[in-house]
Amino acid sequence: MIGEKKHNSGRRDRIAFEEAALPLMDYLYFKAIKLTRNQNDAEDLVQDTYTLGLRKFHMYEAGTNLKAWLSRLQFNLYISQYRRRKKRPDGASIAGMEEIVRDREHVRHDPELLEMEPQEILDNEAFLDRLPREIREGLAEMDERYRDVLLLNVVGEKSYKDIANSLSVPVGTVMSRLSRAKAFLRGYFNEAAPSLS
Repeated sequence: MIGEKKHNSGRRDRIAFEEAALPLMDYLYFKAIKLTRNQNDAEDLVQDTYTLGLRKFHMYEAGTNLKAWLSRLQFNLYISQYRRRKKRPDGASIAGMEEIVRDREHVRHDPELLEMEPQEILDNEAFLDRLPREIREGLAEMDERYRDVLLLNVVGEKSYKDIANSLSVPVGTVMSRLSRAKAFLRGYFNEAAPSLS
């Protein structure tokens, strides 16, 4: 009974956070672009901010300025990520899977990719043949929940809301899974880095 109350409370917190925070996404993206000066990094920073905000939402004091609270979270995240990057230069960067698969050539030659379900994308050999081997292998090993969100967003170009509706999960879950998928792929690629040289 106590576990059920805690679960319902957590779900209410998630819904309350989404309703209050999602309208601020454009504002946070604008701030992220100013910080990162890169579209993919800005999108990642916004996703990471929402994921962290969702985890720490219980610390937010209702009635105070949510925009300022999220901005502070975002800035602190940016600073800690910047420090980590300076300490540990990437052995190999995937330059954002988004840039690889969003290459307009893929879509021009294969417009049905935009309408495919994740498993159909994974079964599309013409598309997979255009990806580096390390990314194909990373996708094959990735947890299906994260992979589906990644493929729908990056390849299918679907919005967070559309993905949430398609998979019957909250928007916050979509953002969290997308962030984890990208982190997994980067980690996988960097582990494979020694064999690339």
